[in-house]
Amino acid sequence: MATPRHPLRFGLFAAQHQRDWQWILNGFKLAEELNFDSAFIFDHFIPLYGSQDGPSLDGWTLLAGLAAHTSKLQLGILVTGNTYRNPAVLLKQATTVDHISGGRVLFGIGAGWFEREHDAYGIPFPPLKERVERFGEALAVIDSLLNNERSNYAGKYYTLKDAPFQPKPVQAKLPILIGAGGPKMLRYVAKYADIWDTLASTPEDFSQKRRLVEQAAAEIGRDPLQIRYELAGGGHNLESVDSFRRHLETYIPLGISDFVFDLPEESHWDTVRRIATEVMPEYRNG
Repeated sequence: MATPRHPLRFGLFAAQHQRDWQWILNGFKLAEELNFDSAFIFDHFIPLYGSQDGPSLDGWTLLAGLAAHTSKLQLGILVTGNTYRNPAVLLKQATTVDHISGGRVLFGIGAGWFEREHDAYGIPFPPLKERVERFGEALAVIDSLLNNERSNYAGKYYTLKDAPFQPKPVQAKLPILIGAGGPKMLRYVAKYADIWDTLASTPEDFSQKRRLVEQAAAEIGRDPLQIRYELAGGGHNLESVDSFRRHLETYIPLGISDFVFDLPEESHWDTVRRIATEVMPEYRNG
């Protein structure tokens, strides 16, 4: 097995598609019991799969509740849609959850993409170019609020006027996790991300995107090793040991160090326990 560029980390993704509070909570408790590093939900108001009339709980308020029921896991949203909230309001929500959790939030953010959801609730859905521009401004606003006592910012889409921001997150450095795949978005990854959720569909797709990130980082004088590369989703890769191994052995040599797997149905949780207790330690220990 190739040596990863960072120590390996493993997460579970217990998204709210057609799910109630108890199922999601049980999934997070399972992740903590099995020593996963992180657990995630999503930021959508209707299910992405199945009937759109089914349940889908709000992400940030749900994460606050999950923070109160866990003690070790890093917690995050894959990923927050920037179009849904003013970035200062979003950062205030994330910081509040960071305090509730004792400093365990991974701050995931992306440009927003689900047009149907915007149409359903009357949320403006700008063209892609504008969404990317808004995303860049949002990151600048967030960076300023995190690093200054008072902030001023005059952008095309967002402004700050002598804006205080207290309390700061519990963590000295709130990890910024960016979900991005397009060339312009990858430039923001190079500048701001601590973790990049690669949105890769194939090894070739990831390798091409990685080159763009590393090129953009070099242009601004940032060491790409400061950015952890994450691959989320994983399909059915927690439903069998062989599938789990194939997935890791495909992507570890390419530089992925953070793997987030879809939490399967309860009928597969014994397999998840076996993978977590017998196989994950093997990969963690090299």
